[in-house]
Amino acid sequence: MSGMAMMNGLVHTADLEWKPLGPGTSYRLLRVSAETGVWSAILKMEKGAVFAPHKHLGPAEIFILSGSTQDRLGITRAGDYEFEPLGAEHPSTTALEESLIHFTAHGPIAFHDDKGRIVMLLDSEFFLKAQAEEPQYSLKKAA
Repeated sequence: MSGMAMMNGLVHTADLEWKPLGPGTSYRLLRVSAETGVWSAILKMEKGAVFAPHKHLGPAEIFILSGSTQDRLGITRAGDYEFEPLGAEHPSTTALEESLIHFTAHGPIAFHDDKGRIVMLLDSEFFLKAQAEEPQYSLKKAA
């Protein structure tokens, strides 16, 4: 799917490939905006997968589609919605079982080490770069 199609309209999520994000975690990118920095994805976490300590440099909205996780606010289950405000910090987020999560970030997420140094920035640029690396398909002439 081209980058333009991904940013304008209908996305058939079942047609998207799962891309690795980290150990035990993959994603299907739904939308990314270079203009606003907003990105939205379906995250799949295997049981026991952990998001490292991180800080939200923009608000985030999380909807648990299936499974359950544990984070700074407690346990989330299928059907739960969570809002993370700007500046929210997590020591970690752990999947208690295989989980599917609809995640929309309204800004970057800074993953940091035990000394507080940023080791990875998950933001729109990360996803735009990943999108640009996908193969481009040419249009075929109708028969």
